Amino acid sequence: MKKHLTMLLALLLVVAVAAPALAAVEFKYGGQFRTRWVVEDNKYDGTDGRDQLYRDELGWYLAPDGKNYDDNRNLIDTRLRLYFSFIASQNLKVVTKLEMGDSYWGDPSPIGTTGNSKYSTGGRVGADAVNVELKNAYVEFNIPMTPSTAIVGIQTLSLLDSWIIDDDFSAAVIKTKLDPVSVTVGYVSGQNGPVAFTGDLAFTDYSRRIDDFFLSIDYKHGPFKASLIGFYQYGHDTNVSFDPNTLFTPAGVVGSRSSSFLSRTPWLVGDEILYSGFEVQDNNLFDLGFNVSYKIDYLSAYVNFVKNLGSVDLHNPFTGAKVASADYTGWMVDAGVSYYCGPYTLNLGGFYTTGPDLTDRPADFEYASAFSLKDSDITWFTYPLATAKYFSEIIGGGILGDDRYAYRGYPGGAGQSQSQADNIYWRGYGFPTNLWTITAGAAWQVAEKTKISASYWYFGTAESVPTKFNPIFNRDGDIIGGDFSMSNSIGHELNLYIDQGIVDGLNLTLVGAYLFANDAFAPVPTRESWRYIENYASDAYEVGARLQWNF
Repeated sequence: MKKHLTMLLALLLVVAVAAPALAAVEFKYGGQFRTRWVVEDNKYDGTDGRDQLYRDELGWYLAPDGKNYDDNRNLIDTRLRLYFSFIASQNLKVVTKLEMGDSYWGDPSPIGTTGNSKYSTGGRVGADAVNVELKNAYVEFNIPMTPSTAIVGIQTLSLLDSWIIDDDFSAAVIKTKLDPVSVTVGYVSGQNGPVAFTGDLAFTDYSRRIDDFFLSIDYKHGPFKASLIGFYQYGHDTNVSFDPNTLFTPAGVVGSRSSSFLSRTPWLVGDEILYSGFEVQDNNLFDLGFNVSYKIDYLSAYVNFVKNLGSVDLHNPFTGAKVASADYTGWMVDAGVSYYCGPYTLNLGGFYTTGPDLTDRPADFEYASAFSLKDSDITWFTYPLATAKYFSEIIGGGILGDDRYAYRGYPGGAGQSQSQADNIYWRGYGFPTNLWTITAGAAWQVAEKTKISASYWYFGTAESVPTKFNPIFNRDGDIIGGDFSMSNSIGHELNLYIDQGIVDGLNLTLVGAYLFANDAFAPVPTRESWRYIENYASDAYEVGARLQWNF
């Protein structure tokens, strides 16, 4: 008894000593709960069916594309985010952010696994899951005797309205306030490449690193805001950003000097065709961007602009000979204006992103699908690291489209079995490129908790894309050449939203969207594109609902 009493007194003494320190740390929490229901058709493959040209011992014939799966989908998913802040004072705090989900109802396992995997997303019977993600874990503190604040750790970074980067990164950032100007500098560790075949970070292969540095100068005075941003990505000898496929996956899996995308797609540089792509060396991408915005009680307007600069050396993977030093020359511009009048809001805007020049192609059908570097320039607008740009509901991801099945690219191709790497002519949600749009919309605050909004979007491509192949036959029935029918019209999209507050901040959003598709909505895939002799771009639709509580 005496022994247990002594242990209890010792425990109480420890608690008593620790209590003042614990009381000095303020604890704050918050989060977001979200459940979505989605029904959609043709959103990702862009077509109800295609005809392909095949040949056997009897000659050429038409056959439906066996890879073209129906992408009509009906799903429900759930996600929970939890935010925890530990605040010592106005000078120091630690912030964490956790995410559970997305859990797909009825789904027994995440993509890439089968059966009753212990890594289930939590949608199966029993709902067991190992699906907790650490989104943020950083310390934020004021630097003594300076107007600067340092943020070190895993943090969310968004630059220029998501047109440069918008994701969670391991980074070190310093923000300095010099009213009315603030200056932010930062370093992002995009990838710390391990030695090949070992996976050992203790022995870094510097040729596979991705290091990023940025500077943002922000000005705010009255109704005006302005930002000037420079972002430098040193990709060393990786194919990051140059290879469009690297934008579909986290930068940490870039890894090699050449990629599956480059090896599957013939490339045309001048008169030279490379079927195995390039070996990438000395990859330097620099983004220079600015933003100007103006806002008063009844009006707001903005302009965003980003220019790709820098270069990457491309070498023949077999001979090692330098093929070209390709310059990043892509750019984008985005602008919009909104007018507020009582319960009504009107908006008008649009954006333009450059694309690849696909017009200068050989007539020979074997080379016709080559992805060309025009004058050794990377003319399509590209991105460093990772971002997530949302805009319309079908082409732009909207509030229902950012799920695990989403092609972070254009919805053309031969169905979901076709690799995203084949679908490179234009992209929408996530990383818009070779895409432009004009949009007009209106919103009506019907009541305190009820809002109706609608928008119209026209989408086109900056550079025309191939939509079908037109073969040329000789007298024996052999294909001796051909060309592509080209199009730059994707279609017209209509979006409708109804927001209804339910109770205590819980909100229900009903969504309806329809795309009247034109030919460029479903371009031919780059691989074996000569087979596709018809274009069957089909209308797409999406309906659904989102139940969400921010607490």
